[in-house]
Amino acid sequence: MQIKGRVVALLTLMYFTLAGCHELGHIDGLGDYWNANNDVVGEVQFVDQRTREIEIRDDSARTVTMRYDSNTKVVFQQRNYPVTNLEPGDYIAARVQQEGDGRYFTQTITVREARQERAGNTPARLDRTSGRIEYIDARHGTFELRDTRQRLIVVSIDFNASHDVSERFKRLRNGDTVRIEGKFVGQDRFELGNFL
Repeated sequence: MQIKGRVVALLTLMYFTLAGCHELGHIDGLGDYWNANNDVVGEVQFVDQRTREIEIRDDSARTVTMRYDSNTKVVFQQRNYPVTNLEPGDYIAARVQQEGDGRYFTQTITVREARQERAGNTPARLDRTSGRIEYIDARHGTFELRDTRQRLIVVSIDFNASHDVSERFKRLRNGDTVRIEGKFVGQDRFELGNFL
């Protein structure tokens, strides 16, 4: 009877210890970022298409990383876009859930304010690059470009791409050589503004 009591006491202690760890994880983890609707709200820092992860920074300058998949939708001005259209500087609310491995996943992202709107109407300096197209992902609005220095650059179509840019993108083929204008948002990521 004494051994059974000790086992019960030990199991009870383990339960509360694990529950306490969960609460600590909640305090130090995403629990601080959630609003009442389980949204994480903040500014996009980057979108990693290879690992399918988005990093955002909230208003307190804390960062959180969340995963997405091909079914994750981005809503901007009542229209749906692929995640690849997100830009650093976009202000978003991402509906999140915790997965079994403890990492965070989002299925729905609402763009509250696009980077261009937040930056105002100040004209930004545009970057230019050129190269040969190696891969086109029409579904996500991206293509991979091998530039003259043999770097592989992922080029994404802007939210506000013009009709001409969208139509030109549809006509692209692997092996085409293109000159483009836009903005580098990382060493190997480029936001397309226009074809030259």
